[in-house]
Amino acid sequence: MKTSEQIDKIAPALLAAQKEINNASKDAKNPHFRSSYASLGSVIEAVKEPLNKHGISVLQSLSAPSDGGASGLHLCTRLLHTSGQWIEDTAFSPLPKADPQGVGSATTYLRRYSLAALLSITQEDDDGNGASQPAAKPAVKPASKPVSNGDPF
Repeated sequence: MKTSEQIDKIAPALLAAQKEINNASKDAKNPHFRSSYASLGSVIEAVKEPLNKHGISVLQSLSAPSDGGASGLHLCTRLLHTSGQWIEDTAFSPLPKADPQGVGSATTYLRRYSLAALLSITQEDDDGNGASQPAAKPAVKPASKPVSNGDPF
């Protein structure tokens, strides 16, 4: 995490906003895993009004890795206060596919999770890594055979 040289104005504004921020509601469905999750829109809806009310805006920008390493995206999420003070953090995601759909998917995922993490809001991870494997089906236990003591009755 990085911050401006001073954070004495953004810190109390962020505290005031967080007192008003509710958790993001699970408003989207992942048909592949038959689960619900909080969409990017739901996360933005949960934080935007309280942040703006206290003079904080959210900026999110993409960049490619600067080290020439793995194919992926960096997403910087910055909370910018009307005083000019800021707090930011950068997240990285590899690209699932190196095409526009892969970039779009990784971008949405990074925006949603980065914003939620930076503002400490809860959104249960029903569509992320925890759900990347289908839920294990309970093993069917064979019916146990009755114990016979030799008595036919």
